[in-house]
Amino acid sequence: EPIEKNIDFMNRCHINGIQFYDWMYDHHKPLAGTPQNPSNEWPDLFKRPTFLSTVRGYISAAHSKGMKAMFYNLAFGALKNAEADGVAKEWFLYKDNQHKEKDAHLLGDFARSSIYLTNPGNAHWQNYLAGRNSDVYAVFGFDGYHIDQLGGRGTVYDYNGNSVDLLPQYASFINAMKSAHPNKRLVMNAVGQYGQTEIAGTNKVDFLYTEVWDEKTYDQLARIILDNYNRSNNQLKTVLAAYMDYEKSKNAGFVNEPGVLLANAVIFAFGGAHLEIGEHYLANEYFPNKNLQMKADLKKALITYYDFLVAYQNLLRDGDSYTSAQVTAENATIAAWPAAKDKVAALTKTVNGKDIVHLINFNGVTSMDWRDTNGTQKKPTTVTDLKTTVAVTAQPKKVWFASPDLFGGAPRAVEFTYNNNQITFTLPSLSYWDMVVIEY
Repeated sequence: EPIEKNIDFMNRCHINGIQFYDWMYDHHKPLAGTPQNPSNEWPDLFKRPTFLSTVRGYISAAHSKGMKAMFYNLAFGALKNAEADGVAKEWFLYKDNQHKEKDAHLLGDFARSSIYLTNPGNAHWQNYLAGRNSDVYAVFGFDGYHIDQLGGRGTVYDYNGNSVDLLPQYASFINAMKSAHPNKRLVMNAVGQYGQTEIAGTNKVDFLYTEVWDEKTYDQLARIILDNYNRSNNQLKTVLAAYMDYEKSKNAGFVNEPGVLLANAVIFAFGGAHLEIGEHYLANEYFPNKNLQMKADLKKALITYYDFLVAYQNLLRDGDSYTSAQVTAENATIAAWPAAKDKVAALTKTVNGKDIVHLINFNGVTSMDWRDTNGTQKKPTTVTDLKTTVAVTAQPKKVWFASPDLFGGAPRAVEFTYNNNQITFTLPSLSYWDMVVIEY
């Protein structure tokens, strides 16, 4: 059964929340049929047949593994038939101040309709959509609403010709959705960080979610996670929709393992998570695209990386006090983060009284662009017997290390010498990522 198989793999990777993308009928009327008589089958936006039994089957399988199931929809999407369904023309956003041209996300004939944008801050629209969401909750056991947007829209106007700043409207929309269904969870996509400050400021979302577009380097990727933590007063962690192998995904092929593992090493070391696993590997923003397959080795590696993320979640995700401890090695060039090509990047932080040193290997890589858009990233050159020196503030009681690339991520004690406020020890190898933990 494909549903069970997919959910089992996600569960093996400890995934505890799922986004149901493009499951709905119309954006402004996500439920096909009525709560009393829902349709058994309907076409999605791109005319693909969607079945009530499949959506319910996935929700039920997810719940059986303790996962949350979130339905996806825009905050402001209306299809061409929306006015016939009770969406008033006064609720839309317009490209001009004479309400002649609606703001639209134009799609070709391969779609059932282009998407016309309403004003997410309009109270009438909010009430209308909250009602349609009630219909969804009456038929499906969804745990909440994954809200999407489209980034900056340039200058847009309401029906009365006033220009609309979308950012405060997003906060208003989130608050309205929470008021309408207080027991349901919410998360909202900040496309390229657009609106993230406003989203975080509502205190109504469980975590922050960024769809990454313009940030190219590993350093910029990490910075999003740090920025989001700051924007949420050090409360919320981040899930990144960061699409690997983006250009490569236009044709059939395989996911490039080194690119994925390096990006995950950076995201996980900074306390973030990566939206990448679903019915197949996600390599672009149209989630049904399944051109790129995962080879068995990558599947196995991902399981280990996700085991590592969960096993050490307190060390990876608690607190955020980064330090600038000096780290050097005899047989590799180690430089403090930000990452540099042909060096090992050292990220040092203090968590719960322990010093953590993340070593991420960029020796011999092809590029410092995390997306690995053409799937050409090379595996870093492994360093064996890495003799490392770290500046410390006192004599440690214990030093240990763990790596998703070694021993299945299991921790290993490390022999060390202490001298003049520094310790020296040897790590068996550094492939992509080693984490050293110093306890006092």
